[in-house]
Amino acid sequence: MVVFKIGDDEKCGMIQIVDAYGTFEQEDETSYDICVEEENCIYKHIRETDIVRKAC
Repeated sequence: MVVFKIGDDEKCGMIQIVDAYGTFEQEDETSYDICVEEENCIYKHIRETDIVRKAC
């Protein structure tokens, strides 16, 4: 479980997928697909620098 930034908002969710070598859009840092259960939504390609903290 992590808290992450999306725009000006912070959301809490569970990491589902780790793209250890980045994605097609950016290859310079790890990114994650994070499930926010309350929204029934998966946020894709969240950069590691957008992770605010672990646990919620």
